[in-house]
Amino acid sequence: MSAEQYFCEYCGYNSESRERCTHCGKEISDLFDNPPGFRVPVTGKLTLRLHADTAVDQAWKDAADVWKTEEETQPAWGIPSQLERFVTSSLTVEVYGMDYMESALRKALGERGTVSFQEIPHEAWPFRRPKYQLPRPPTVPRNKR
Repeated sequence: MSAEQYFCEYCGYNSESRERCTHCGKEISDLFDNPPGFRVPVTGKLTLRLHADTAVDQAWKDAADVWKTEEETQPAWGIPSQLERFVTSSLTVEVYGMDYMESALRKALGERGTVSFQEIPHEAWPFRRPKYQLPRPPTVPRNKR
C-alpha cells in the first residue's frame, strides 16, 4: 500500500485506498474524479467592454437586466446598487461584484463584448461603508460631580 491518504467524506476518516474507504468500505473514487461544485465566491472588479460596432444602449440594457436579477437573487454583502453605471454611452463599464456574475454577464453580452474579472479584496472597494464608531460616553457637568 502507498503512504498516501485519501479523505472519505462518508465516514470522515482517511483511507489508504483511492477507490474504497479502508474504514467504512464505501466507494470514494467518485469524490476525487468529481470534486464538489461549491466554492467560496471571490470579490472583485468586473470590466465590461463592448465592441465598437454594437448597439450600446441595448447591450447595456441587457447587461443591467442580468445585473439586477443577480443582485436580487444573490445579495452581495451589502454592495450598493450599481445599476446607474449601466446608463451610459461609453463602451466600457466597471462594476464591483462577485466572480460568479462574470459568466452571467458574458452570456448576456454574447458576441457584442467581453467581460474580465480582477480579484480585489472587499476592503479595497471604493464605496466601502465607514467603520461604525461607538458613540462618545456622556459627560457629567463639573458642578454635578
